[in-house]
Amino acid sequence: MAVSPYFDLFPKISYDINGNGLHTESVTNIFRRMGILRQVLSNAGSYVLYEIEENDTPEILAEKVYNDAGAGWIILYANKIIDPQFDWPMSDSVFRSYIIEKYGSVDNAQTTYHHYEKIVETTVDDMTYTRRYSVGEERLTENALNVPYTYYTPYTDNLILTADTLLVTADNVSFTVDHSNHASYDDTSLPEYYSYEAQDINGKTVYINTYGNAVTNYDYEVAQNEAKRFIKVIKAQYYTQIMKEFKTAMGTTPSYIRTF
Repeated sequence: MAVSPYFDLFPKISYDINGNGLHTESVTNIFRRMGILRQVLSNAGSYVLYEIEENDTPEILAEKVYNDAGAGWIILYANKIIDPQFDWPMSDSVFRSYIIEKYGSVDNAQTTYHHYEKIVETTVDDMTYTRRYSVGEERLTENALNVPYTYYTPYTDNLILTADTLLVTADNVSFTVDHSNHASYDDTSLPEYYSYEAQDINGKTVYINTYGNAVTNYDYEVAQNEAKRFIKVIKAQYYTQIMKEFKTAMGTTPSYIRTF
């Protein structure tokens, strides 16, 4: 991925590429003294959510938005991306090469399992809410709970539900659900697990569908890659102001930076 000449002005820091403390590389610290960017990002109306397309790079996207390919660092800063080689979604061809290198083949990645999930679908008034819980491995996403194996032994708990939101909020309708008739099982039997129940709450019927799912290594890697695809893009109207502060913060005005 090409690097903008703007990056030459930023200091370098050591970055743990693999997150294991065994290997670090010198990368550009784009988070230096840019108060205007922090101010802009604190205002939700100053940026839009963007889905990265197949051939997008920070430079290509900056050209689209700011008419300045060199401003790709603004895209990276807004999303706290330190190394675009690892923190930017891979293209289809790069992703395929990555899978083959890591798992030996695409087929092997698609037939071996990374972890198992418990999926809970709650439906009321034709609206379905889905929650996913990973079992015994790292979380599939930051929003999924990492549930220990003991979670799946028989238990009794108190639940507070509402027919309108299903998210344990208003109305204070409380009742006890006895799960002791659910069989205990380990993670390998989880994909075969299934339960279905209906509850009448405030005159509405709430359907709760619970089942297991085996997540292949391939699907896990796809999810990890796709999670990087949605980013914040600061609106073009802030470009001039950001670039003025950039020149002030860096203490220099190279020839390739526009004059305002």
